[in-house]
Amino acid sequence: MGLLSFLANWWNVPYLVLLGLVGVFFILQLIGMVAHSDADADADGDADGGEADADHDADGDGDADHDAEGMWQGVASFFGFGKVPLMVVWVTFFIFAGFAGLSWNKVWLHDDGSYPTWAFFVSLLVALLAGALGARFFSRLAGRFVDVGGRGAARKHELQGKIGVVASAVLNAKFGEIRVRDAHGNELLVHARIVAGDPDLKQGDKLVVIDYDAATELFTVAAAPDLDK
Repeated sequence: MGLLSFLANWWNVPYLVLLGLVGVFFILQLIGMVAHSDADADADGDADGGEADADHDADGDGDADHDAEGMWQGVASFFGFGKVPLMVVWVTFFIFAGFAGLSWNKVWLHDDGSYPTWAFFVSLLVALLAGALGARFFSRLAGRFVDVGGRGAARKHELQGKIGVVASAVLNAKFGEIRVRDAHGNELLVHARIVAGDPDLKQGDKLVVIDYDAATELFTVAAAPDLDK
C-alpha cells in the first residue's frame, strides 16, 4: 500500500487533522509576519499619557474557583504554561500526537490492507501520551532559552508603563500573550491578562503594561487604542 493510500483511511483522519492544523498555523504566521511587518515598530512609544486605572476588583471570584485553579495550575506546570509561549506547547503536542498515531497505525496495518478496529482506540491513547510527553520535553527545553517573563535584560517591574501589542489571538482577563520591548530595546514575549472588566483585545491591538503579579507570573495590561490613531 502506497503512502497516499495509507493516509486516505478513516483511522488516520484525527492525526492528519492535527498535523494539518500545525501546517495551517505556520502558513498563517508567515502571512501575518508579512502583513504586519511594521506593527512592532509602532509599539515603541511613551506610555506616560496612556496610564490606565488598575483598581478594578476581581473580588467576585468565589472559593469554589480554588479547586479548579489548583487543577489548572497542575496541568499548566506539567506542560510549562507560564514558562514558554503557548505556541510551543500546542504545536509540539499536535506534532508528536499526529506522528505517533500515524506510526502506530502503520505498524498494525496488515499486508492485505486490513486494520483491526481496536488498534485505532489504542492509537488514540498512544498519540495522547506521546503528545503530552513531547510537549513537556520541548517546553522544558525551550524554557531554558526563551524569556517569557521579562527576566534577563530587564526585571519584570521595569516593564511597567511600556507599550506592547497583543501576540495571541485573544487577550482576556484570564490569559494571553503580548510582545513588549524593555528599556534596552529587547523584544520580549510575555504572558499577560487584561484589566478585569475591560473588553478582550485581539491580536495586534496596542496596550500598556500596568502591573506584574508574581504569584501568577502574569502581567496586567490595559488597552491603549489612542496609539492606533
